[in-house]
Amino acid sequence: MSDVDTMTQSLEDQVRAQVFAWRDAFVSKDVDAIMSFYAPEGFTAFDLMPPFEFGGGEMWRRNWEEFYAAFDGPLSLDVADLLVYAQGELAIARCAVRMTGTMYGRPMDSWVRTTNCFRLIDGQWLMIHDHVSWPIDFATGKALMDLTPTGAAR
Repeated sequence: MSDVDTMTQSLEDQVRAQVFAWRDAFVSKDVDAIMSFYAPEGFTAFDLMPPFEFGGGEMWRRNWEEFYAAFDGPLSLDVADLLVYAQGELAIARCAVRMTGTMYGRPMDSWVRTTNCFRLIDGQWLMIHDHVSWPIDFATGKALMDLTPTGAAR
């Protein structure tokens, strides 16, 4: 393995670790902890909840506060099929994420598609873009929340 390959692998491992640390913050329902994973400036998100696009800062913080308020009890988050590409100061991570919990009094068990773009800022990999989505049925216009990724068990 060349020095470049070793450096790239090291960067990818750092981003993988950041993805799993984010998962741990997510299930803790700690808004301050989850916000620490996002770049303080220049962050955007395409999330499951409206609006169409989130800017960073207080808008994103309010989204997390409202999201966590909708859940009763613990949340679970499983990450599958994680692929990370990193070079220099930029990285992309894509995966399937299974979220389970009780939302608005109803059980939730759904897989989503997630793509995160990271930038190395002051020695820390921070998200500069977060995209979470479900496939949709174009005939009905409804999200297909019961699909599972290939090879994943329900």
